[in-house]
Amino acid sequence: MDLENFRVKPVWSKSKEDIWVEKFEPLVEQNESKGTLINNRAEESKIFLRRIPLWGYAASLLIPVLLFCQLFTVTQKTTRGEQTVLRLPDRSTVTLNAETKLSYKPLVWFISRKVRLDGEACFEVKPGSRFSVRTDDNRVSVLGTTFNVQARPGIYRVTCLTGQVEVQAGQETFVLNPNMQASLHEHKLIINSDVTPAMTTGWMQGVFVFVETPLQEVVAEVERQYNIQVTPTSYPNHLYSGNFSKTDNRPEEVLEIIGKPFGITFSIK
Repeated sequence: MDLENFRVKPVWSKSKEDIWVEKFEPLVEQNESKGTLINNRAEESKIFLRRIPLWGYAASLLIPVLLFCQLFTVTQKTTRGEQTVLRLPDRSTVTLNAETKLSYKPLVWFISRKVRLDGEACFEVKPGSRFSVRTDDNRVSVLGTTFNVQARPGIYRVTCLTGQVEVQAGQETFVLNPNMQASLHEHKLIINSDVTPAMTTGWMQGVFVFVETPLQEVVAEVERQYNIQVTPTSYPNHLYSGNFSKTDNRPEEVLEIIGKPFGITFSIK
């Protein structure tokens, strides 16, 4: 058979125009409708973004910044046998006694001058807005003054050295003038109106003065200042009055001075 002369002519019942209209044109229209939908959604997004006011954008950026400023905290600690001086953002100064922790928020300091204290510190506050020292449920508030706060387990004492200091403990509030001291005893504030400043702040010069102070409290201070651990032969409920100098006396000498009146011997671990 001569294949070159053999031809099969397809028989189409529809023209190419009809086939295009029936098969392909709907696909084109479908794609065009999808493109229109995407374009419409993009346009709606642009319109929505244009409707957000400028302050909305600013707020979305400002809120995380404010949250960071509110949460960012600086903490200063001293160990046993250590003292340090800390300068706050407003140039107020705090002298931290041994084994003390103080925290504050520097980024909002000029909006809210607040610190949290655990231990003992002497504050010299620059005049300005209210300055607060919080310790557990107790609070000290001043505007610009000098004062000492001792906040240790079972001990809470606030001494005003200059200016005025407001002490709030529980439901009680009292305003101290210079040389006045407030002590918390069984959830009540006891006020001493004649306190010698050297008795309160002598620790800043290495001098420790005790007046009718529980013996266990005195020994705890010796342990804290010399970074030692002490074991007594007995621990009666004595009150001790006396003083010692950290720079002039070794811990063995101090413990001998403290224990001798009571017939107590201390050993150092």
